[in-house]
Amino acid sequence: MQLTALAYIVAVVTDVFDDGASAEAAHEVLFDDGYDVDGDLSSVGRSGPGSLDQVMPPPTRATATVAPAVVEVDADEAASRAADRAEVAKFLPHQCIHGVDEQRPRLTRNEQKRTYAVLAHVVKRLKASDDFLKLLQLVAARESSLQQGLVHRLSPDLEASLAAWRKTANLYEGNPHHAEPDHWQTYGLFGMNSNYFTQVWDNQADPRVLCDAIVDILVYRRAVVRVIRKAGSAIECTDAQGRRFQHTTRATWETVHRAVSGGKLCPSKSENVAAIMGKYFRGRAAKFGLDPDKPVTTKMLGVEPTRALDGSTWADQEAVVMGLWAELEAEWAEHPIDADEPVKIARKGS
Repeated sequence: MQLTALAYIVAVVTDVFDDGASAEAAHEVLFDDGYDVDGDLSSVGRSGPGSLDQVMPPPTRATATVAPAVVEVDADEAASRAADRAEVAKFLPHQCIHGVDEQRPRLTRNEQKRTYAVLAHVVKRLKASDDFLKLLQLVAARESSLQQGLVHRLSPDLEASLAAWRKTANLYEGNPHHAEPDHWQTYGLFGMNSNYFTQVWDNQADPRVLCDAIVDILVYRRAVVRVIRKAGSAIECTDAQGRRFQHTTRATWETVHRAVSGGKLCPSKSENVAAIMGKYFRGRAAKFGLDPDKPVTTKMLGVEPTRALDGSTWADQEAVVMGLWAELEAEWAEHPIDADEPVKIARKGS
């Protein structure tokens, strides 16, 4: 199965709420034939590339070239699409642990230990840097308290998810979940709005795939790669008065975190908000031993593995996820990570 590329990423994950879950707020994104403006990750009118696919063009879902006089091509294309969807349907990611109308289950320390183990194992298999692991840990601790499979239910999350569903509907035509707004929520370890991040995985996938922690890590990495490749280009931004200007930034851990979380590389239109966000991130980075000003390269993010530990080939991204989970389960079977009596962590459900 070939991977479906991200047309553009515009996720808004604010960093103000402190309940261990993400709190997204709707931002002003203007859609025009699949693009948005104001220096978002796919903004138009800049001197750099015009879209993320131009920055790092990934493979797209295979479709045959249609010749009007040859009926067989149409049949082949339909068969290819059907086979592709069948493969997606066979994929069994880890499920959300509660519904959008249910409170999140209580969290245990053992579950947090498992999440740390998942993050460490996947980063090791990516051959990524320790700093990337630290970034994933601090974002997961902030957004989900290291609890896997969450549906983020704070009011800003729910409102932002619904607003994004209305704006991005044209991006998911043909997706079986296209007309189900309740399915397009904010999910997972990193509080990712599925309306924006499902495309990073596969635009025909169930958006609830983002409840799977390994999918979350791979998707987050892909988003950071795109930010890094774009950071060196001049992008067109607008200030608080609506005036256009050219902006160039460099990829640091703070920059890539802000861009992936907020969907923009442009400076914030509110200096006060930007200062608060920067202060919060830097404080958390210090706790995790991450230098927020350190330059980031794609090499530091590693590469997605294509083979199991025994050398067998993983044919597609779904096989990668299932293979990595199998490795973790085998490790935990040999070296159990759970204590005899899980310790409950008192916290509110969200």
